[in-house]
Amino acid sequence: MKCLLFLLTFACLSLTTFATVPRIKGKVVEAEKNTPIDYADVILVEKGKTTAIANTLPEPDGQFTLSDIKDGEYSLLVRAVGYDLYTRADIVLNASNRLVDLGIIAMRPLEHGLAEVEIVAQKRQVIYKLDKKVIEASANLLASGGSAVDILENTPSIRVDAEGEVTFRGSSGFAVYIDGKPSVFSGSQALEQIPSGHIENIEIITTPSARHDTGGDVGIINIITKKHSQQGLSGMVNLTGSTMLSRGVDFLVTKQDKAMRWYAGGTWMERLRKSKFKQEKTTIVSDVTTISDSDGPRKSNNFDYSLKAGWMYTLPKTTFNVDLQGGYGGRTRNGDLDYREEQTKAEGQAEYGDYISKDDYDLHETYYQGTIGFAHKFNDKGHDLTGSYYLKYGGDAMEYFQSDLFNRQGERQQGHRAWEDEHRWTMRANLDYIFPYRETGRIEGGYQYFSYLEDGDYSMQFWDPDKKEFYWRDDIYNTFYFKYGIHSIYAIVADSYKNFDFQLGIRGEHTHRVLRSSKEWANRTYDKFEFFPSVHLGYNLPGGDKILASYSRRITRPELFFMEPYITYRDYYSAEIGNPDIRNEYINSYEVNYKKNIGEHVLSASVFHRSRKDKIERLRVPFEAGVTLDSMANVGHDYSTGVEISAQVQATRKWGINLNGSYYHYKVENEYKLSGGSDETSNNYEITLNNSYDAGKYTRIQLDGNFVGPSVTTQGKTDSFWYINLAVRQQLLSRKLNATLSFRDVFNSARYVSNINTSNLKSVTRIRPNYPLVTLSLSYTFNNFKVKNGQSRENHDLFEGTNH
Repeated sequence: MKCLLFLLTFACLSLTTFATVPRIKGKVVEAEKNTPIDYADVILVEKGKTTAIANTLPEPDGQFTLSDIKDGEYSLLVRAVGYDLYTRADIVLNASNRLVDLGIIAMRPLEHGLAEVEIVAQKRQVIYKLDKKVIEASANLLASGGSAVDILENTPSIRVDAEGEVTFRGSSGFAVYIDGKPSVFSGSQALEQIPSGHIENIEIITTPSARHDTGGDVGIINIITKKHSQQGLSGMVNLTGSTMLSRGVDFLVTKQDKAMRWYAGGTWMERLRKSKFKQEKTTIVSDVTTISDSDGPRKSNNFDYSLKAGWMYTLPKTTFNVDLQGGYGGRTRNGDLDYREEQTKAEGQAEYGDYISKDDYDLHETYYQGTIGFAHKFNDKGHDLTGSYYLKYGGDAMEYFQSDLFNRQGERQQGHRAWEDEHRWTMRANLDYIFPYRETGRIEGGYQYFSYLEDGDYSMQFWDPDKKEFYWRDDIYNTFYFKYGIHSIYAIVADSYKNFDFQLGIRGEHTHRVLRSSKEWANRTYDKFEFFPSVHLGYNLPGGDKILASYSRRITRPELFFMEPYITYRDYYSAEIGNPDIRNEYINSYEVNYKKNIGEHVLSASVFHRSRKDKIERLRVPFEAGVTLDSMANVGHDYSTGVEISAQVQATRKWGINLNGSYYHYKVENEYKLSGGSDETSNNYEITLNNSYDAGKYTRIQLDGNFVGPSVTTQGKTDSFWYINLAVRQQLLSRKLNATLSFRDVFNSARYVSNINTSNLKSVTRIRPNYPLVTLSLSYTFNNFKVKNGQSRENHDLFEGTNH
């Protein structure tokens, strides 16, 4: 806590030195609806030149300010995709005209395409707003042909482990939203399922207000999808393939006719990850010590085959929308390893084994989902009422495990198979109201309901080496029923007074959770009502810069796989079991943000502190001779205190640099000593350097450097590693066709090394991604497809096998 107070004090004192002089200001709104546009590029150009000398983005209310501009004559341009270009060529700054107020800048929607004006200003990869970070999808060439995970690669404090699991500020407990609504899937799976070609940008909200669900201990990752805004029929098609045999195609077709818009799209995607896996493990169970070594290839495939369609109709004050989607998606994983072991008993007898270990895992689901919604504007002053209803059914849902040990002659020695067959229902409804009681003040309130049900059974077969056949284990068979519902109400008041802004919120949630199992000892029922406050405070500094302080209380509720009271197997020597007594995590998050525009350059800093009670962590213990068992437990409390800094520099007319760095001190107070864990502290840091160079009018090159520092858990640590990526994009056919060639881990330097060290378990896992990983992506737009503007660990997505 002392460290936090020092950082906050230092940040506040430092900010007083950044006083700047505002020279030009205005407000950007949509002409027809008078609603603010906060994603427009505001660009200032000297008279007679085409190079931008300053640019900025409006605040959420549409206001913008350009500061520290020398006297002279200028032209101002405001561009937003889907709108006509705004120009103002008579701006004069001198001693008698120190501040130019442009007033309201009304942007008119395009009817026939973008105006043909060339301005030299690269699109920023990361846009820093005071309450969120906005990751521009199209600015990252290495994301072409990938998913949302790839787009996040230059975001401070985001990591992706060797199995593609995303963590942010050391936690995987983030919520994923799509266009402001919670995703069908959760966590990393949700990010992997969305093609990068369908994404306009990604928002990272680290201290959400009371309007949002409280799930996700480090906040919300909100994915904004592309939406066509021009009249007529338009669309896009994306193709991708890689040396790992990843492949995919997706399309989006949309038509806008004045008051009505419809769209249809589809995805066929298989994202393969291949690695060389090696693990050395020593377990002690009773009087048997087992030393094992496994070595060989591992492969995984995240796949999705889906179709979607939607319709929207706009009346003068009310908009209705319907969205439908159906598909088949999931993940497979398999390994083909050489497995050697030595078992020694207390009396000194030793037995040796030399096997081939094969394991297969298949998690898939056929899903159907739909949303209906409306938005009503009582007036043009922000007096709104919105509502929506969402329903999803997941059928044919199966989780299948198979693991076998063969001798060198190819004869099966041991093996087991497991099936978890289930169906799932998800329902969500909300009604939200906003009342502006004066020009700068508003009151918000609403009701939201969420329900999830999962029902199924689990069965397992073991190999009988004498009869040479599989047999059912009736003692393991288990049925399960899991349901929880959350009723939520919230209220927010927000206002501004001179240079001070505030937003205060309170959210109340009642949770009802039921777990039923054929193992009656594991039956649980949970009922609780809780409050979750949020506070956001802002202060406008001289020169248009702003500082924001925020706080929110959040929760991580156990999912079903945290609580399943039966054993499953990842491979022959790695078992898992849930914990029906797992408790909620409670998180308190504090953050101070500051952003400064210096001409075309942007400097941003965030200081944060997060405390988490009853931290949920996967623990590994010996189970049988040579076999480990993973389970979930509330291991204690942890604390993260750190700083994130980003600099975006336009080094030359054609060369842009993004430097992102994060550092945080992490401490775990372990209260689960039975696992051999202990209190741990670590200093975690990451640095990414992104270079983007325009090699020609239609050619861009991107070179990224990434360094990832070490990290710790209650049972061990993960070593640091580094890698470099390279990408080239060429635009063809009057910019309708984009071809991108990317090369990940150019120098084959990425190495994942994880150590676990307890009194009865020692394990070292080493993973090296297959090399080379080269991807070619093609993107074609037709009939002038343009997107309509809406209102985070590094992607070290190179490895496969970290949970083994």
